[in-house]
Amino acid sequence: MIPVTQEEREWFLDNIAQGLVEYTGVAEPPVPVEEMLKHPPDLYRDDLGVVDMRSDLWDATFARPLTQRGNIFVRMDLSPEERRLALARETLSALITSKQGRAMGLPKMFISDLRASADYFARALLAPLRFVDAHRKQDKRPDTMADDFCIPQSVADERWDELHTRMS
Repeated sequence: MIPVTQEEREWFLDNIAQGLVEYTGVAEPPVPVEEMLKHPPDLYRDDLGVVDMRSDLWDATFARPLTQRGNIFVRMDLSPEERRLALARETLSALITSKQGRAMGLPKMFISDLRASADYFARALLAPLRFVDAHRKQDKRPDTMADDFCIPQSVADERWDELHTRMS
């Protein structure tokens, strides 16, 4: 395990998310997370994919068979907001277990706090700091952020609060 503080972990996750958002070329919300997973950066071509599933066990899960491409298996019946959140959350598992992620030691950095890290990463990917900042500068509030970013209201509220606290 690589010991990191929560602040260090969140900084690192924000930067990974920012890199993926920049890769998509999107300039405003919502971030096209599913498109990014279907057409990932070359470095992650064998690590990111999406497969629809029928299941009541979970909303999404990442799996990588030994000799095959990794995929995020996501429930077909989720709302668009919940689907985007589930895909974004599971993207972190795909990234840290990728060849590149393992070479960087990411499992040792994130595995002990994987759930909290994945939840934070999903918020950072779906509501990047610069998009939230632009939203705030337009005098918009968290209640409109959920619709603009296509995320659940609870996620918009949490991201708004954590970034507002950081900027204060």
